[in-house]
Amino acid sequence: MLVWINKSTEEECQKIGVGSAKFYCGRKKKFGLNLPATATSNRKFIALSIKYPGSSSDFMAFENSDLRRELETNNFLHPDLCLFGDNAYVNTKYMATPYPNVKQGSRDAYNFYHSQLRICVDCAFGMLVGRWGILRTPSPLVFSIKKVCKLVQSLCSLHNFLIDDTSEYACPSQLPSDDFYLQVQGAVPLRGDMNLPTQLLGGGHV
Repeated sequence: MLVWINKSTEEECQKIGVGSAKFYCGRKKKFGLNLPATATSNRKFIALSIKYPGSSSDFMAFENSDLRRELETNNFLHPDLCLFGDNAYVNTKYMATPYPNVKQGSRDAYNFYHSQLRICVDCAFGMLVGRWGILRTPSPLVFSIKKVCKLVQSLCSLHNFLIDDTSEYACPSQLPSDDFYLQVQGAVPLRGDMNLPTQLLGGGHV
């Protein structure tokens, strides 16, 4: 997902050693941070990384994540288990990706069931921004990049806590005052049928 931020100041960019243009995601027409994450079937986040600006590819963000290094370690993942990722990633012993350019047959059937598993992370992102409307607007100007990263990590932890603490996965409806604030801030609307932030999904270039 793309974590939406305001354009960074030149002073902050000098501190972190990355130009402000690197934070601009051309696909989403927004400044942001690339947030690759791994989710379980019940929409809990088990791994995430916010190390790269919005123009970075999903593949590079994953390749340089702590999770990828742990997956390369023997016995870290049970031999009968693997992750399911889209074609931005590489098919490996621990990552299953779809077959490219197929429209029928057993491989097409495999791709269908693959997508049914892969959508869990999209639903998790939808629940995350449904609960925390601040993620559907650019981060406040007073927030540094470091603070935005800590905020997102905290919200993901609270998201997991709420799943553990309740038998319902549905997000509570927002207060009218929250709806008004989000409208004023130009928040990204959620897609009504699946509650997904379609303008923020797929942070990096593929």
